[in-house]
Amino acid sequence: MKIAFVAGPPGCGKTQLIVHALKLLHAEGIGAGVLKLDAVASSDAERYRLLGIPARMQVAGPICPDHEAMVALGPAVQWAKDLRLDLLVIETAGLCDRCSPFLRRALSVGVVSGLSHLAAPRKMRTMVAAADILVLTRCDIISPAERQVFLGSLKALNPQATRIVANGLTGEGTWQLARAFRERDDLRLMDLEPLRSTLPRGLCHFCQGTESGHV
Repeated sequence: MKIAFVAGPPGCGKTQLIVHALKLLHAEGIGAGVLKLDAVASSDAERYRLLGIPARMQVAGPICPDHEAMVALGPAVQWAKDLRLDLLVIETAGLCDRCSPFLRRALSVGVVSGLSHLAAPRKMRTMVAAADILVLTRCDIISPAERQVFLGSLKALNPQATRIVANGLTGEGTWQLARAFRERDDLRLMDLEPLRSTLPRGLCHFCQGTESGHV
């Protein structure tokens, strides 16, 4: 089974990107499901299900969703195997920009919104520098010059990453993400799976929420 992480701050358009990419894969007969991590609550899992995409929701509660992703990964992989899925996408939204929830051997996608501050890529350096693919979203209402500044910053921070400009509303550019999902090798998780960067220790005020649980 293929495993991919899609990470980025809340509201950057991760869910829309994943929906478009997985619809393309489903049309090819590739079974894909999503583990959705959020801090307090989200209706995205139900949205995925209404579109015919298997989804599992987990609320992180008093810890960062990126941290919770590491805890939730094992059960989610077993869930995906039980459903005989070909691909599991873990969608997570770290709140403090200090986390990178990427496994060293899994496909890692970082999402940055064009509506964020031009310095946002540098503030999200931990995630940006560790990603295989960097997707810039919501560029339709910013100037071409601003878009190039964002793309330039992403390239400077991670020159090896594939950079994609995508539109979550129209689906433009999401075929590149679907192709990356499709072409990724299957991954059998080890008992101890190395991360690409160390998660920060402790809790900060960005990571406070309610008690964790499954939906």
